[in-house]
Amino acid sequence: MRAIAVLTAGVVTVGAQAFVLAPLLADIAADLATGPAEIGRALSAYGAGIVASALVLGRRLDRLPRRTALTAGMAAIAVGAAWSAAATHWALLAAAQLVGGLGVGLVLPATYALAAELAAPGAEARATGRVLVGWSIALVAGVPLATVLGDAVGWRAAFGALAAVCAVQAVLYRLLPVGVPVHDSATLDVRGRGPLGVALRTPGVPRLLVGVLAFMTAFYGVYAFVGAEIRALHGGGATTAGLLALCYGAGFGLAAGADRLLDRFGTARLVAPALALLAVVYLALGATIGSVPAVLAAAFGWGLVNHAGLTLLVSRLAAAAPTARGAVLALNTAATYGGAAVAGVLAGPLYEQAGFGWLTVAAAAVVALAVPVTARVSERPPGTGGPTAGRARAAARSR
Repeated sequence: MRAIAVLTAGVVTVGAQAFVLAPLLADIAADLATGPAEIGRALSAYGAGIVASALVLGRRLDRLPRRTALTAGMAAIAVGAAWSAAATHWALLAAAQLVGGLGVGLVLPATYALAAELAAPGAEARATGRVLVGWSIALVAGVPLATVLGDAVGWRAAFGALAAVCAVQAVLYRLLPVGVPVHDSATLDVRGRGPLGVALRTPGVPRLLVGVLAFMTAFYGVYAFVGAEIRALHGGGATTAGLLALCYGAGFGLAAGADRLLDRFGTARLVAPALALLAVVYLALGATIGSVPAVLAAAFGWGLVNHAGLTLLVSRLAAAAPTARGAVLALNTAATYGGAAVAGVLAGPLYEQAGFGWLTVAAAAVVALAVPVTARVSERPPGTGGPTAGRARAAARSR
């Protein structure tokens, strides 16, 4: 489907924006005559922008056509990338990344919402999984490409190229169906609560958000240091760490072929088992880090299980409240980058003090704690079906 391809391309673009700063950090710091700590603050500004956008603008997301939200968000990412390319001080770079983060906070929930609305009945997880493959493409292709561009033409040109890609993607979004905005009254409950209040009180949503927070805290905490650990133990420079990222990305992408099975067996009943299996995978990563072939195999399995877990969480959230879908998925984005922030604060000290093995044990424990919470999510929360949801789906498919 053309629309799903465009949405996937948007996720690839967002992923490239998210991943491009880290491999170029040393070059940026040298050119701006500053240290890695200051450039790290730019990374923090990016995440802060995403969370702020998801929470502040997310409440209005269901009142806008999906296509409008996507175009505006991608335009903001393009501005942020272009501003980054022209930055002459780390504070200007941080401000540019903040603008880009604001755009991402619109693009991601609008993307997931429209993917669910375009899906055929009973195929929501498959549509969501196809869109999520964009993260795998960005990781496998985007990071190496950013590194090559940075080495060949400099970090500013890499950001300039990203700005151009974002501008093209904003134009591609105009090919999408408009998407159906939800009338204001449909996103207020009997007590007059707004969309975020409705979303948080929807049965199953708080439990799923706990699952997202645990999932992302564990992922970002381990992913930040697994490359450094494998290089410290086995040498090989960036190539060895790049192989691990490649294996993870390959597993994540290949898992999309099984997404139809998630719909067939019921997404709600699979969330908790997927998180339980993910906890085992983290323990396997810690146990196999001493062997390159074994840890690469574990990284491939990590990608497989992470794709399934993320698809299940996002598709269940998308199905939870059709009249407040944008708000629910905005909360998902906030929880995602909230998890990244928690990992950024806690994972480094744990890694330095206790080592990578205990970091993976902590990740497994965090994910395992979410298993009993998500086990009580029902397959069809109240209000997910009916004629209103059907009309919304039909309208989203039309132009």
